[in-house]
Amino acid sequence: MNQLLLLIAQLLFISIMQTVIEAFLDTEKREQQKKILNIACILGSLYFLLQFVFTYVIKEINTLVKLPF
Repeated sequence: MNQLLLLIAQLLFISIMQTVIEAFLDTEKREQQKKILNIACILGSLYFLLQFVFTYVIKEINTLVKLPF
């Protein structure tokens, strides 16, 4: 449960940082930087989500169901 709360906190931190950085960028003039920032935040969130899944979720599923690999 603590790991899930940590994941939620990490994703919340990424979204807050994205909002703060977008506030400082002039999005009307710098559309390309906004797209790069959005892609970077999505990739960061995806990284944390996949790390959580492979570390904790698959481990728990493996204890419940014995997989041949």
